[in-house]
Amino acid sequence: MASLKFIKSSAGLAFSQGAVQISAFLRNVFLARLISPADFGIGATFTLTVGFLEMMSSMGSDRLLIQAEDGNEPKFQKTIQAVNALRGLMNGAVIFLLAGPVSHLFSIPQALWAFRCLALVPFIKGLAHEDTNRLQREMKYRPIIMVETITSILVTVLAVVLGLWLKSYAVMLWLAVSQMLIAMLVSHLFAERPFRLQLDRLYSRRIFTFGWPLLVNGLLLFIILQGDRVVIGSAPKLFPASSLTLADLGVYSVAFSLTMAPTMMIANVTTSLFLPLLSRVQNLADEFHRRYVACARTVSLLATIISVPVIVGGHWIILFVYGGKYEAAGTFIGWLAAMWAVRIIRVTPTLASMAKGDTRNMMISNVVRSLALVCVLVFVALGYSLVWVAVSGFVGELLATIASVLRLRRFHQVPLKLSLTPAAVSLSGMGIAALVTLSGLSQTGWFVALAASSVIIAMVVLAMIQIFPDFRREVWAIVSRRESQIVSKKELVTPL
Repeated sequence: MASLKFIKSSAGLAFSQGAVQISAFLRNVFLARLISPADFGIGATFTLTVGFLEMMSSMGSDRLLIQAEDGNEPKFQKTIQAVNALRGLMNGAVIFLLAGPVSHLFSIPQALWAFRCLALVPFIKGLAHEDTNRLQREMKYRPIIMVETITSILVTVLAVVLGLWLKSYAVMLWLAVSQMLIAMLVSHLFAERPFRLQLDRLYSRRIFTFGWPLLVNGLLLFIILQGDRVVIGSAPKLFPASSLTLADLGVYSVAFSLTMAPTMMIANVTTSLFLPLLSRVQNLADEFHRRYVACARTVSLLATIISVPVIVGGHWIILFVYGGKYEAAGTFIGWLAAMWAVRIIRVTPTLASMAKGDTRNMMISNVVRSLALVCVLVFVALGYSLVWVAVSGFVGELLATIASVLRLRRFHQVPLKLSLTPAAVSLSGMGIAALVTLSGLSQTGWFVALAASSVIIAMVVLAMIQIFPDFRREVWAIVSRRESQIVSKKELVTPL
């Protein structure tokens, strides 16, 4: 019964995240084709600005609400909502006051008004209801599914309307505001408890104790997820030797968004499923290890499935989705796909540490990951191409994953083999995909790239089945059950 509930929850969350990421993908494709790469680059600076303050001020209160044993206490939730409201007010004020310097940094003084309006986004977000997160403690995912799905669909419809009307970077501003407003309203609509704000001293202290490493981690996440784009966007102002422009930021952003979308879907679904799953057995070593390796195997396989087709056929995907004006992204999109795949693999040791109340694992591994920005700065300053920006990100993610796994073994006694074996199988598949790309075989046609990707993914699946007996038994059970259903159906229709 519990297994059935888990499967249903997985399907619901996968559907929700699929709707979110597909909607975001369609919006990006529509806007990228409608407006110029330069305008798309200006729109990307809005995301960078909001993301900087959001990540820097995040204390992971939504995850604490799930992880804490007393997370169901009403006063705890009220305190978290009060902290979020204050955070949103503060971030909105900072964005409004810094609108001038930010528009100057990106050399777009004409967008000063837009940066000031952008202050609405964090303010609105701070008024969202936390019941959607609290209910995940009991594996109740319907509220969060409804919030994310309804918001995604409505914002996608708005993107078409506003895009055809404005046809400029302004559409990306108003979409950001609209998305946050809709999400906030729907979160209240599907809440079970009334929305209340109350600051409790003891709970506030716990939030800070849990979240202070995440404050540092938020800055690191910004450097990781947005730092390269900040460098590219500000290159004309900061690095005279660089030939990069806002149009290059637009090209890099479409490739970045395309490869990030499936990663975010997998990361969000696995976080919602695996964090409570691991938290429940955090003090039972054998069961924790058994669940951990199942999670690691799952995310490693998913990392292969989403990265290999892009590594092999990224050039064809860019041409098909975004058109010829973004063709340059095909030269580095494979590196970005590999980078995001390694980040997916890092989800498992991060969640395992968090399930044991350790938020420093994420912070420390992200310190390692953020060092890649130094390489990005050097390559951009010296006038290197965007390929080297993507390569820096991949190497940074690889080192960060190693750091996360080593800390998990040292402080929580999770054997290295449980982490490294699934990762090694996945990375081998990506390595074979890279060799196919370097050989030039995938450039001969999209059908060849598709066929090569399918063969590589099949090889990785077979390797997983061979290496992990539990996985082999699970696959065999599914196949046997399917064959039994087919036989039963045939017997039902066989004439007497």
